[in-house]
Amino acid sequence: SSESSSSSSGGSSPEDADAAASGARPFDSTAVFQQLLREQTATKEAGGPLAEGAGKKKKPEEAQVKSSHAIGELWHNLIKFFLGEEWHYSEHVNYQTHPMTEVRKYYRVPDLATGQGVDHLDAYSEFRRVTGDGECFYRSFIFSYLEQVLDRQDTHEEQRLLDAVKRVSVQHADLGWTSKFPRSYRAFKKLIKKLTRWKRHGMWKWNSITSTSSYRKEKLLEFFRSYDTTQDILTFLRLVVAIWICSHAEEYEQRVPDLSEHYSLKDWCFEHVTPSREYTDHVMMTALAEALEVPLRVEQLNGGPAHDIYTGPGPGVPLVSVTLLYTGIHYDVLYPRAAPAESSSQQTSQRKHPAD
Repeated sequence: SSESSSSSSGGSSPEDADAAASGARPFDSTAVFQQLLREQTATKEAGGPLAEGAGKKKKPEEAQVKSSHAIGELWHNLIKFFLGEEWHYSEHVNYQTHPMTEVRKYYRVPDLATGQGVDHLDAYSEFRRVTGDGECFYRSFIFSYLEQVLDRQDTHEEQRLLDAVKRVSVQHADLGWTSKFPRSYRAFKKLIKKLTRWKRHGMWKWNSITSTSSYRKEKLLEFFRSYDTTQDILTFLRLVVAIWICSHAEEYEQRVPDLSEHYSLKDWCFEHVTPSREYTDHVMMTALAEALEVPLRVEQLNGGPAHDIYTGPGPGVPLVSVTLLYTGIHYDVLYPRAAPAESSSQQTSQRKHPAD
């Protein structure tokens, strides 16, 4: 399994389907023009204060690229509206999931020669689209994982994850790299703290499990809507992959081709792993899942066996695992069907274990 380079996965093909299946919202011309004005102002003030963190400065070129992209997308939607075409708000992670019965129509999948179609996906109930901007694997992986963590009433998984990334931080120090890891590590820990806060606030504010879950999910989706909030998280995940690979060189050198005394594993990581929007392959996916100890399975849209990238650190059934749908150039989130007995036991567990 692999993800296309930025020229493919960041191109028109992953994005074109969004308008048809993201669940278009009613057009509000006032809101759109107000947003456009804010983006234009942000472009002029590139290099000014960040929305979060007083006193910090954006790199002017980064701020201008983000603002220009948003402005272009808004103008594109406005033109489509005035031409009577359907348009949609940008959602890096789509707010709506879609039933698996729609996956074939959504991706225009023809029947295979074997007549199998997408029957191999019957074990899944829904899928969720993410933006095809070259970061779809990392975004799908971490969103799916955190979504499940939010559904848990305890905070054991958050603590386990923080312990795992702390070990990666020690490995980074041992490697002696000068990188963006310290800043992105702080951003990631801050996100995990937000998760625990959303859990507490949600249960305090609402009086039912359903309402609490909805509140938490809304906060997570809101976080994943902006590059300003997610860029450090995506950078962190890429650095985790590079650190893990170079810290386990004996294992990974045999998986990476064309290495030599003049082209080391570190060189390969800094060329193919850490840059944003860069191609993601099986080696990188394995490293991320191993580093965070999160079981990962990848299903293929056009048939073929599922790939169990990582099955867990030891015996037993992990409580949180990630399953993604690979379309050939893109990754989306898959939702396995819950057995009736499992659903019942989860509800019983939620009643017995209130939120922190």
